Amino acid sequence: MRNFCLSLCLCVTFAVSAAVDLEQTMKNMGFQFKQAIEATDSATLLPVLDELIAQTEQAQQATFAADKAEQFREGLAKVLTELGAAKAAAQQDDIASAQQHLRQVDALRKQYHKQRKVSIWQLLFG
Repeated sequence: MRNFCLSLCLCVTFAVSAAVDLEQTMKNMGFQFKQAIEATDSATLLPVLDELIAQTEQAQQATFAADKAEQFREGLAKVLTELGAAKAAAQQDDIASAQQHLRQVDALRKQYHKQRKVSIWQLLFG
């Protein structure tokens, strides 16, 4: 029984740490996004975009709820596409276009965050 309890505690700890990793990754993405939006030149924007792309790729590796995993991975793929386009624009010193792609990333963020939230009615009635 003691070994069972210890095993259960370890499993819960690993599950919680995986969730914390995704949460921390999303916080890092938010910070990087804020820096990207505030960037005024390519030299400042490009390293931030590289880090944001790396964080997004890391988020894609996370474990999601089975019923929404495909949907969230699709959303992250769309974000990566927009970030790639923003990076390409920044490499050509087209900051206005890069900022437009970043605004699209923000729109995607809002869309997928709404889908992540569960309403009280859905919790009560399934």
